[in-house]
Amino acid sequence: MKKNIASIVCTVFLLITGVQSALAESVAVKGNSIFILDNSVAGSQMVVKNLPDGAANSCLIDAGLNLLGLSADTTATDIVLKNSTAVITTYNNVNLVTDVKLVDVTSCSITDTVDLSECYASYQNGQLTIPCLKYGNDVISVELGQRGNSMNFEFESYKPGKRHDRGDD
Repeated sequence: MKKNIASIVCTVFLLITGVQSALAESVAVKGNSIFILDNSVAGSQMVVKNLPDGAANSCLIDAGLNLLGLSADTTATDIVLKNSTAVITTYNNVNLVTDVKLVDVTSCSITDTVDLSECYASYQNGQLTIPCLKYGNDVISVELGQRGNSMNFEFESYKPGKRHDRGDD
């Protein structure tokens, strides 16, 4: 009980003295881009940064799409990326209404990249082996046999789920 009273007294004291708590903005990550909702600007805005180095990305600023244009009573609360659209949840403090704002983010590079740097192919005794082949959503190991003395190869076998980086044989 004493802990609750102490917490309430501290909270009231902080509010009276004008100390505001710091709240993190909502963030979504897609590909090599970080999408951040920023409510510190009137009408809210979406800031885009590059994932590897955190540098500002101007993919939306040039077109003015980063400004969400929300009313003074409405704040952006959450963000989700679906295909080339940012779905931003908004909340109006006066009408107590939750809504969404859709922003086209096709000007931002949000494609996922697949690192296949550990993949390689080998050729030995007429056998071409590709131990890590990205095929659709699958990663497979493929073996091709040489046809005669030519550089033509034909499919012989494959093994699903073979990734060189996981140590599969």
